[in-house]
Amino acid sequence: MTIAAGLALGGCAIGPDYQEPALPVTDRFTAQREPGLEAAEPRSERWWQNFNDPVLDELVSRADIQNINLRRSLLALEVFRAQYTVAFSRLFPDIDTGLAYSWRRIDANQLGVPNPDALRAGFSNWQWNIASATWEVDVWGAVRRQIEAGVARVQMAASDYRAALVSVRAEVAQAYMTIRQLQAERAAFRDLTRGYDKLVDAIEKKVRYQAGSKVELAEVRSRRASAMGDAERFDGLIAQQVAGIAILLGEAPEHVRAMVIEDAPVPRMDLPVSLGVPASLLRRRPDVVSAERALQAATAEIGVAEAGYLPRFGFSGNLVIQAPEFSELGDVSKNMTYNVTPAVSWRFMDILTGATEARVVQARARAADALLRYQLAAVTAVNQVEASITALGASRRVRASYADAAHEIQQAFDLAFLQYRTGTIDITRLIQYLQAYAVARDGLAQSEGLAAQNLVELYRSLGGGWEMAPMPPQVDDIRRFNPTPTANDFLAHDPQPSGG
Repeated sequence: MTIAAGLALGGCAIGPDYQEPALPVTDRFTAQREPGLEAAEPRSERWWQNFNDPVLDELVSRADIQNINLRRSLLALEVFRAQYTVAFSRLFPDIDTGLAYSWRRIDANQLGVPNPDALRAGFSNWQWNIASATWEVDVWGAVRRQIEAGVARVQMAASDYRAALVSVRAEVAQAYMTIRQLQAERAAFRDLTRGYDKLVDAIEKKVRYQAGSKVELAEVRSRRASAMGDAERFDGLIAQQVAGIAILLGEAPEHVRAMVIEDAPVPRMDLPVSLGVPASLLRRRPDVVSAERALQAATAEIGVAEAGYLPRFGFSGNLVIQAPEFSELGDVSKNMTYNVTPAVSWRFMDILTGATEARVVQARARAADALLRYQLAAVTAVNQVEASITALGASRRVRASYADAAHEIQQAFDLAFLQYRTGTIDITRLIQYLQAYAVARDGLAQSEGLAAQNLVELYRSLGGGWEMAPMPPQVDDIRRFNPTPTANDFLAHDPQPSGG
């Protein structure tokens, strides 16, 4: 009892107190810096708006509201919020009240009374159970550990929502960039088709004047048909991306298809991108925060399991008024009965059989696994940023190379076409120039799309873009959940706030 009194008076709780693990992180990202990437701390911004693309803005806004996984994340948060309330209520007595009526008859012979005839008749019995209470005193702090775990899981679920929000926005943006890339590739092959049309016209004129070859004409027509087929295959690829965005928006694809039906260039954003440092990244990335909150919950649950080694202290009691007539229920002094029963229980057989130890081993193993998952989330976050920095720089250099190549080869083809018409070069050389131009255009489109997608992936890996965005009330009010609540918290406001 001395230990119990010390714990109760000192507010201590059984089990280990949570301490945030230290992670070995560098003071900066080691990937080669590219122009436009700064070491300053990232601003809380709606990064997709920097692409200045109204279609992208609308798609992201609708995904914020309509995405099914985001809505499921809110439901998961509701589950943990409700579980917190259940754990919180265990700090208080379980009290109920009620009114009952019965018609009774007593067998007097069994009671051994001298005048059994008087008790053979039935009689009424009214019972007003003013209060029946049971209360297990949280001497060892097991309930407080459950509350601590509950708060951590509420915070974990809120971070899961933010992580889902970051992911959904990035997926919508990447799919949209892919659509614009595929449209640019399709345009390159359509231009190749028009280039072959131009050749066909030139060769047909030569054939009419018996200066051209019908074999050359057939070859160019064949190549034109092949280029048309290459252009058509992009329609199916674009449709797949449209369907992907529609799924992210939780709707049929007609509206998305109408929004992207007209070809448009791949959006570009040349604004500086602030990277920050690894330490701030781990505080900002919601998936890392979620893993850290799960670790705190698992640590608190070790104390819940360890409480199984110790006895449990509780009270039960009731205050009842019984009377033969309903009108007599108000006569408390005459008809009142009450009792108060303190009790001690101890599940010593669980200790002897090893069940309690097994629960503690399970809790510690879950906490150890949660620590590893937290470490993995942190390592993954840093390496994703490092990889995104490198990939973005590489794709920008590739884009610049293809842009130069497309410009140079276009001039070469225009000159070669004039030379073919004057007969100074043959059709084979001209086809080579035309195909080289198509390859350069296709490569430029791919590199434009890849650069935009890599920039989106960099923003995703930085884990930002949600800090200043309006959050649903279920997410926004989690600061009200107190890991060390008191009765005043319960009386001041509902521990599970409304509006969720």
